[in-house]
Amino acid sequence: MRRRKRRRKRNDSYFIMILSCLLVLNIGFLIYRLVSNNFRLGSISTGLNKDIAQEKDVDDQGELEYKYDYIIDRLDEYESLIIIRESNGISSIENIPEPLNIEKVKVDKQKPYILMYHTHATESFLVEDETLYHNQDTSKNMANIGQIMAKVLEAKGHKVDHVKTLHDIPSYSKSYSRSSTTINNKKAENNNLKIFLDLHRDGVDINADYKEKFLKTARIDINGIRTATFSLVVGPDAENYEQVLNFAKYIKAVSDALYPNLCTGIIVKPYGKYNLNVSNFSALIEVGSNLVTQEEASETAKLIGEIMSLVIDSIIE
Repeated sequence: MRRRKRRRKRNDSYFIMILSCLLVLNIGFLIYRLVSNNFRLGSISTGLNKDIAQEKDVDDQGELEYKYDYIIDRLDEYESLIIIRESNGISSIENIPEPLNIEKVKVDKQKPYILMYHTHATESFLVEDETLYHNQDTSKNMANIGQIMAKVLEAKGHKVDHVKTLHDIPSYSKSYSRSSTTINNKKAENNNLKIFLDLHRDGVDINADYKEKFLKTARIDINGIRTATFSLVVGPDAENYEQVLNFAKYIKAVSDALYPNLCTGIIVKPYGKYNLNVSNFSALIEVGSNLVTQEEASETAKLIGEIMSLVIDSIIE
């Protein structure tokens, strides 16, 4: 009897020990997740964007992944070149800085030299139902935003070929492959295309723990008009990564000179090309987010059109 009792006590002790180990492991895992959700890995930002912003993306294989991003929200090389003189915080066109580390491009101004397209064309904006952020109606998605921006560029004398194809239909899987096919076909038709603009809108899960912080910089007032902010995205795997990054930096520099805080930063993804390798003058622009209205994003499109016009004027020979 005593031996059985001893065995039971010993077995009970082992069982308690195993439970304790499992409990410690679970607590450790929860702490790790908590820390991970409050600090951005490897951030090179010194501003408000230090906090975690887990971007939910679909890669070329159609897999849903959570990634950590670097954010560049200050441009040290342009800081002394951006002069803001007016009291309302808006600089004059004369104060636009010259591009740094960018070779100028030669184009035939009589033919389209800007290709505007949408890898995720069905992305749309804030509606009453917070689960509906995609729309195949081109008057309510990124195609409409692109149309507004294209009109601004054309009014300023630039030649634009705007593609409204819904590359994310029938699904997000292979969206970038589809838009790559469009780019290559367009280049084969017109070798004068030198500047490639892929317009998206940013996405934030309605239950994301950083949603409230994101909302603080999601929109600003410009000349009394509520306007969505925008950001730029680059992928480090493109062979021309440095050139594409320099192009993105110059877009932000011009934006900062004209409309401070309109561009929230340059998002450097941990990997990927995002079709930016097609040209040294490729840009992926996130116009607003699913947390702003289409009207607010439309105002942004007008301003980005103005910004891009100045950028392009500065880089064309």
